[in-house]
Amino acid sequence: MFIDKEFLNKPITKQTFMTYSLVFCLTCLVVYSVYFLSGGSFIWQSDGFTQHFQLFDEYVNIIQGVLRGNGFPQWDWSIGAGADTITAYGYYAIGDPFVYLGVLFPESLREFSFHLLIFVRMWCVGLSYLTFVRKFKASHGAGLMGAFMYTFSFFVIYNAKRHPFFILPLIWYPLLCLGVEKILRKESGLLFSVMVAISAIANFYFFYKLTVLFFIYGIVRYGMLYKFGNVKQLAISFGRCLVHYIIGVLLSAVIFLPMIDGFLNASRGTDGPAINLLVYHLSYYTALIHNLFVPESYLWTVGGLSIFALFSVIFLWKTKQEKTVSGTMLLILGLFLMFPFFGSFMNGMSGPYNRFSFAIPFFLSFASGQFLEERNTLQVKELQLIKYGLIVFSLIYAISAFTHNMYLYYVIPMALGWLMWFLLAYESKTDLKAETINWISVALVSLVLLNMATNAMSLYFPYGRHSIADTIELNTSMDRYENLFGGMQGFLPEEEVYRVGVTSQDNHTRNQFIYHDLMGLSTYLSITNGYLAEFAEEMELASYQIIQPLRNGMDDRRIANHLLNIEYILTEEVNEAYLPQGYEVIHRSTEDPAFIVSQTEASFPFAYAEDSMILRDDFSDLNPIEKEGVLTQAVVLETSEGIQVESIENIPQVETVAHQIDYSDLALQLVEEHTEEHTIEVKESGARLSVSLENANEFAGHELFIHLEGLNYEPVDTPFYMPTDTSYNIRFMYEGRSKKFRQSDKYSFSTYFHRENMFVNLGHTDTGTDELFIQFQDTGHYQIDKVTVYALPVDELTDRELADEKRANALDISVFENERIEGTIQREDPGILVTTIPYEKGWTVAVNGEERELVQANIGFIGLPLDSGSSEIIFSYKNPYLKTGSILSLLGLLLLGVVQVISKKRSNH
Repeated sequence: MFIDKEFLNKPITKQTFMTYSLVFCLTCLVVYSVYFLSGGSFIWQSDGFTQHFQLFDEYVNIIQGVLRGNGFPQWDWSIGAGADTITAYGYYAIGDPFVYLGVLFPESLREFSFHLLIFVRMWCVGLSYLTFVRKFKASHGAGLMGAFMYTFSFFVIYNAKRHPFFILPLIWYPLLCLGVEKILRKESGLLFSVMVAISAIANFYFFYKLTVLFFIYGIVRYGMLYKFGNVKQLAISFGRCLVHYIIGVLLSAVIFLPMIDGFLNASRGTDGPAINLLVYHLSYYTALIHNLFVPESYLWTVGGLSIFALFSVIFLWKTKQEKTVSGTMLLILGLFLMFPFFGSFMNGMSGPYNRFSFAIPFFLSFASGQFLEERNTLQVKELQLIKYGLIVFSLIYAISAFTHNMYLYYVIPMALGWLMWFLLAYESKTDLKAETINWISVALVSLVLLNMATNAMSLYFPYGRHSIADTIELNTSMDRYENLFGGMQGFLPEEEVYRVGVTSQDNHTRNQFIYHDLMGLSTYLSITNGYLAEFAEEMELASYQIIQPLRNGMDDRRIANHLLNIEYILTEEVNEAYLPQGYEVIHRSTEDPAFIVSQTEASFPFAYAEDSMILRDDFSDLNPIEKEGVLTQAVVLETSEGIQVESIENIPQVETVAHQIDYSDLALQLVEEHTEEHTIEVKESGARLSVSLENANEFAGHELFIHLEGLNYEPVDTPFYMPTDTSYNIRFMYEGRSKKFRQSDKYSFSTYFHRENMFVNLGHTDTGTDELFIQFQDTGHYQIDKVTVYALPVDELTDRELADEKRANALDISVFENERIEGTIQREDPGILVTTIPYEKGWTVAVNGEERELVQANIGFIGLPLDSGSSEIIFSYKNPYLKTGSILSLLGLLLLGVVQVISKKRSNH
């Protein structure tokens, strides 16, 4: 099948698809058999474990439940503080058609099915490519070469183990371009509408990139087919594309509309990227060259291309083939890679992560197939130019091989490149028979396949990038989820409404509460409730990150945990010192490592009535401890209009601690000091400031906090050709407890925000130790405008009395389900029902059978104005755009049918 006498002469047929499929399976067997036998998996230790496989597993469980008649829960209390299911899963699983194949496998084969479906996605990348190039009458051999180059391109092999759903746009893009091609050729627009719908449902983030990319393709192809002189023809073609695009978006609306709403209200950076968008730093441009033929990337600019791409690009350039669609698109995409503005634009005006570069292997593969077919037109000077290119890259990679001690990693692609060149040189100088030429074609395609396979191995295995090392060991993920808390979750009571927390040391706890079906707060998702993020920022939670607003036990802050209904904390026994005061250990395991369950009697109920309020603007003027104190006595509202409760009278005060800062560590130097402002030069990693507390013994029985305000950092001695790394880590140490917090680098666009302040809970002190330390891990200049230490007295009896008061005014919950909460409350006076339900538009409420308006309470949560007397309250949740989206999808289906009928009638005349 692969070796055929008509290798380059016959068109793409079913045999081509069969040959591709067979060789794909054999290649995967060769590459990945060793990978899996070595214990590797496609579950990355970071996002793979805590997001991709975790959500795949749970979403398959949900769909299997739907098939059993359990219905689809639109809200899930185990996702962080509670979240919309469509919004939470939509980015990862809901629109991915391959995920639904997972329901065919039992739970015992869940990890096997996850891996198998990644291979299915990879296989479909090549199928999509072959479907596209068949329209251009590519030959059997050219189609196979391009399919191998595209299927095993770096973007695919990298994301197979990192972000599996990132493979999807490589499947959709060729089919979208084919849909545009058919419309421009005055054929049916059905494929285009369907692919627009599929890609919009699959992932709105990549749909944006795909839209821009196929729009550019459409402009390029229209110019090639018709030029731009005929305005009427241009209007007709553009109009047809627009109509079918709109129909596709309408078809997708049932998922696309809720996802867009979730994105627009999500927790994310509000500012643009904090870098220069005019030009990259020099290291980026050198990396572009270096990474071309070895499996690496820089700012998601795709590398790891086949060395044959060098031949194809030179061929396009020297033979004036840039007027082809592949040549023109490569020029445009190459231009996009040169300037960060285009990268930012393609990333939704966020940071220039060049994830659009997945399209580059597509057009390079297309160009390589054309070169394979037309290489007989190659002249001696082109062959010489290719040789010079190989010499240049051989020198670059030889230097890199010796510098990094990675010889096979750099030698293999160059050795294969020279083999390809010698075959072409031999062919150009000799009068060969057709059969020999055919064998050379087969050899070139085989070398390309070998090139792509070895690129994958160079990425995965120890002689190269060894990325297998950052994956979870095969067939262990489910056990890791199960044993997250050492089985101690089994001691938690059932049929009660409470939340479960962790400590500041439990950074590995992210989405795993979903697996255990527990109500926690920790979450790690690309789309997270923006109001919760505002709450976390307002409270200056040191653990806050953009897409992880309420994480790591909220820095072990006692009152914050009480406010959010955290009754139990699960953690390892070694973290016991980080438990907030008042959380007593009620269970210990005897395993190694040992785990504990702690409980407090001072946590607030899930929903309770307040008699006092404070406006958001006034609340924002307080320091974080004062804010916590206010939240124990009042509710924060955005407006007082229509509210029948009085403003809070007394703002709780917090005591500041006099202190002295010692700069005697020889690893740092005080550069400037103006009143409270300090500029420090850290010369060595690990340098630390000593903060001596005056009259510290007076603060025994207090919680201590430190507040660093006006933080700014500048690294020193950054080479001119490298980007300035603005990330740093600060560690705070007191009484044996240690907490590290990080300012991410401005180039980490997904997580970057500038930490102007750090407010850190140092914990409870029984003795009043008089010294704490601030340690700097990164060298450079640190500016700190102000350092304040606070002491907050702790009285467990007072805490319990306050909690009892809230319970006396609590909503008596009789029904607590994912989408419905029912309860009653009795009031002598009007008040505000304060809940820990995240503020989402889909929640509605009925009081005594009458619909009422909800208000935004405590910044991130739902509140309800209460009248005096008895109130029967029913909270209900439905995604607010699901119904509208369903109607629009039906409208899209109707329009698609009408357009198809009209098109058929026209074609019959």
